[in-house]
Amino acid sequence: MRASFLLGIPLCAAWSLSAICQVGTVHNRIQGIDIPSIPNAPFAAKIAVTWDEPLAGGGTVSRKYYTMVARDSQGRVHRETRGFVRADSNEEPPLRSVTILDPVSGTRTVCKQALMTCAQGAFHPRLELSDPSGALVVSNNNNVSRENLGQRTMFGLSVTGTHEIDANVAGTHGSSRLALSQTETWYSADLHMAMSVIRNNPQMGQVTLTVTELTRSEPDASWFAPPSGFEMNSAQSK
Repeated sequence: MRASFLLGIPLCAAWSLSAICQVGTVHNRIQGIDIPSIPNAPFAAKIAVTWDEPLAGGGTVSRKYYTMVARDSQGRVHRETRGFVRADSNEEPPLRSVTILDPVSGTRTVCKQALMTCAQGAFHPRLELSDPSGALVVSNNNNVSRENLGQRTMFGLSVTGTHEIDANVAGTHGSSRLALSQTETWYSADLHMAMSVIRNNPQMGQVTLTVTELTRSEPDASWFAPPSGFEMNSAQSK
């Protein structure tokens, strides 16, 4: 078992553990990288995110951003959310929020850039069982298969690759079609987290999350304190 939270993608500048983006009347939800709140596995990293969204008339629109994350030896986790910019842009993705999860004190602190305020609430780590082995898993859902892609090295870490295919029937009766969603994940057992995730979905297109910078030393304590210039709000975060 391990305690964790999801490093979500802030589509349309939304903040959540898994972000929601409304396009027209369609709501899309994208799951991010799972960052376990565990002790004795410190690191700091930069994660690059790209989203290639298919357009109704053909072609794609590409967006990007990055996020900085860190975890200390106590299991405290720092993350930030940024808004997307165009993939061909040299703009800095705008900072939206900073979140600090502290399993020792049981608190979650959310600092929002637009308001320059922080709100603190309770943090209850999610306990879950995981199978990072990468071996073929027989799912209770007959539509899902998982294949072992073997081993490779990222930043000196051994990572295990898996390729998962989820086959679902989409559409109404009489016009249904088979929709295949695919996910390729490269998982580090040392850090208990994915180092690379590529998701392909017929509706959403392709979302890629990749660790592009990694430091495995103890992060500075400032990572786990509210940013300078922010005020604490008495209201609890939700």
